[in-house]
Amino acid sequence: MAFAGTYVLTGRVNYEKFAEASGATPEQIAKGKDVKPKTEITVNGDTYTVKRIFPNQTTTNTFTLGVPTELTLVEGKKAKATVTLEGGKLITQNENSKSVTELSGSELKETITFKGETMSRTSTRA
Repeated sequence: MAFAGTYVLTGRVNYEKFAEASGATPEQIAKGKDVKPKTEITVNGDTYTVKRIFPNQTTTNTFTLGVPTELTLVEGKKAKATVTLEGGKLITQNENSKSVTELSGSELKETITFKGETMSRTSTRA
């Protein structure tokens, strides 16, 4: 699958307002502003594993397309969501948020909306 690979964050838009809306403290926002996490995606049929590697922690989520699952967020919170593949894009949806993940050449582009704030981030294939 095209999504499989390792990616490194190269840019994001509206990070601070998005992080504030998600409940991050000013200290957490300041610390996270310059972090460039690595994302590793593996695919086995309809099952995906997404590993986000940060300097002080790693989160790993495994999900099967179309099956409700519990995801671990970067701050350790849990969220129930369903991930689908629509038009070549991974769509993650729950009652509070929606994210769209797509590939554009060697870039992984993510658009995440939570409580009315939208952040976009771009990662380049390593």
